[in-house]
Parts: sequence; structure tokens; C-alpha cells
Amino acid sequence: MRGWFITGTDTEVGKTVVTAGLAAALRQIGEPVAAVKPVATGSDAPGADAARIARAAGHAPRIHTCFPVPAAPHRAARLANQALDFHAMVDWVRSQTGDPLLVEGVGGWTVPLTAAQRVSDLAVALGLPVIVVAANRLGVLNHTLLTVEAVQASGLPLAAVVLNDHFSDDPQLADWNHADLEASVPAPVLRLQTQSEPGSPWPAGLRLLMP
Repeated sequence: MRGWFITGTDTEVGKTVVTAGLAAALRQIGEPVAAVKPVATGSDAPGADAARIARAAGHAPRIHTCFPVPAAPHRAARLANQALDFHAMVDWVRSQTGDPLLVEGVGGWTVPLTAAQRVSDLAVALGLPVIVVAANRLGVLNHTLLTVEAVQASGLPLAAVVLNDHFSDDPQLADWNHADLEASVPAPVLRLQTQSEPGSPWPAGLRLLMP
């Protein structure tokens, strides 16, 4: 597969905005992109996130499993008296058409999907380069560097870090965060300055990310 796995340093940091932005930008330049959400919680299927990234990519929502309780998938599945079939979900993602394929994770990098598997295991099973999304605010350096180290330890290539400026109320701190991460992260560090897709940095970001 050609594409990216989009993860976050936490939940609600802008993974969906970034995935939708990439999908919209790729679609604008004529790429047959698809954007999928393997698992979501907190709503009935397909859920707002899967619908948003699909709309940006220009196709119907694609989601494998959705649980109504807003919790980590492992707990949400238990509360729904269901079980998440990890291997079936991996096979489902691999069967999806789209070139490139954007796969949005759930929560952060180590959120439990089942008793035995985490989001990181899904990413490793798919083998896609990883984009890490982080909220550009105080504390982002620690959260981002820990996530980047975990991605590198998994053996997957780190495609980029995206700092979401939507969370910043201090422009100087936001710039410091960007500069410090650029000095420490062995991948492009991009800035997202709008919550609407396609989003400000994506023409430049695509030039950095695409082979």
C-alpha cells in the first residue's frame, strides 16, 4: 500500500482535521485518494470523523467498527458486550481501494484496541509511514518526542509531525515549539494553522511527504 497512518500524541489533537486536509489536497491534485477510519468510539457508525475524512476524499464513509461509548476501543467494546476482531480489521484496511490510502487511528499511539493489541500494532501490521499530530501548546515537546520515539522503536518510518496551532494562544511559544521540534525530530515538522480543509500547509507538506 502507498499512503500514511495518522496518529496523535493524544485524543482530540486534530488527527481528523489533518487527515481530511491531506485527503482534500490529494484529491485536488488528481490523486485517487481514500481516507478510512478502522475504528471509532463515541457514536453510532460511521461517526463524525469517518464521515469528515471521507467527504474530503470524495467517497462514502469507510469504517470497520464503531462503538457508542466514548472510551478506548477495548473498554468501549466491553461496555457494548462486543469484541473487536483485530485481524479482521487489518484485513479490512488492506482490502480498501485508494492510492494513496490515509488511515486515521483512534486516540494516541498506544491506546488499547483489544486486551492484546494497541493502535501501534495496527500501524505496524499495515506498514505505512506515520504522521504524528500534536496540539501546539505548553507540554507538546514531551508528548511529541515520546510518541516519535515510540514510532521509531516500532520500525515504521516517521513521515512528519504536524503541529496544530488551533490550540495555541501564545504565538511565541508556538514558534519555539516548532523550532525545538525541528531540531529534534528526524522528519518534516509542519504547522496546521486552520481547522478547515484543505488547510494552509498542505501544498508544501505534500511536496515533502510524497515520493
